[in-house]
Amino acid sequence: MAELLASAAAAEEQRLRNEIVRLNKVVQALMNRAERSMNAQGSDFGLFQTAIVLEDQVRDRTRELEAALRENEKINRDLQRTKEQMEREIEERKRAHAALEREREEQKVLIVRLEQAMNQLVQAEKLAALGSLVAGVAHELNTPLGNSLTVASALNEVICTFTDRFNAGSLSKQALLDFIAQCREAAQLIERNSQRAAALIGNFKQVAVDQTSMRRRKFDLRQALDEVLSTLQPNLRHTRHRLEVAVEPGIELEGYPGPIEQIIANLLTNSLLHGLEGIDEGTIRVSAEQRGQDQIALCFSDNGIGMNEATARRAFDPFFTTKLGKGGSGLGLYIVYNLATVVLGGTITLASSPGQGARFELLLPRVAPQAPAAEKENHAA
Repeated sequence: MAELLASAAAAEEQRLRNEIVRLNKVVQALMNRAERSMNAQGSDFGLFQTAIVLEDQVRDRTRELEAALRENEKINRDLQRTKEQMEREIEERKRAHAALEREREEQKVLIVRLEQAMNQLVQAEKLAALGSLVAGVAHELNTPLGNSLTVASALNEVICTFTDRFNAGSLSKQALLDFIAQCREAAQLIERNSQRAAALIGNFKQVAVDQTSMRRRKFDLRQALDEVLSTLQPNLRHTRHRLEVAVEPGIELEGYPGPIEQIIANLLTNSLLHGLEGIDEGTIRVSAEQRGQDQIALCFSDNGIGMNEATARRAFDPFFTTKLGKGGSGLGLYIVYNLATVVLGGTITLASSPGQGARFELLLPRVAPQAPAAEKENHAA
């Protein structure tokens, strides 16, 4: 635009200069003609006066044109300064644009790194929950295995005593009956404790496999909940909190039991760490019911201290925690939200108020959508 204005001003300046030259030539021609007429005819005062008037008019017009020319030159200088300023601004904008492009590329790299770090933190949080299950199951296995070892040691002593009496030939019928009764009792104790240990190991193995492999299968909701809650019992063992499960057997789902077990584990941990803090005897309740033919409503609630509106609004945000520096990572409920909405294809809502506990309701489809990670795993298998 500045170049177009400058070109137009230059053209106008040239036209004015040409006009001044032309008028000067006209005046000179008239003056020459007047002078020739005066020489030829003597004195022609009228023609001379006309020449004088024309000369004055031409002079006035020349002054006007010169003023217009000076104004045009001023406009040209202003346009030149404007053009130079615009060129400087264009260069500055180019440099700013280049800087923005570099910053944008740097931000893209930072976003990728942040996403990778966040994914690593989420995976670490999941593995941390699994590690907590390992510690709990190991502690829980201590009792049945310890009992079995004690009974086995006692039984070994009984067998040694029985063998000595048999070798000495002092074995009576009553001693034989006592030995049989002791062996039967020991066998029953070992069997019960071994079954308890086997059940714990079996439940933990199922939960661990579900949470680490994302296997898609049909499963009974109550059975999946019993498996994960049995591995979480050690977390409640040293408290007086009560766990209630109101889920009827026979609610069958097709999808991924691992995410459901992870959700329950995270919600239970959240209740113990936050909801029931400072409460001696609390109640945690897990319930489920069918909603129509295609959906299941799974509810988890406690009667703890609850949350205010601001905390409840940010409860599912990543890295938001009211226990910063005190064991809270801010990823527990974020993982719950993503598992419920992305992997299981459902929704999750939170209802809570101070002093009224918290209630999480998951509305899940009976048939979960296909998860990309699960499809890749199936193809690899």
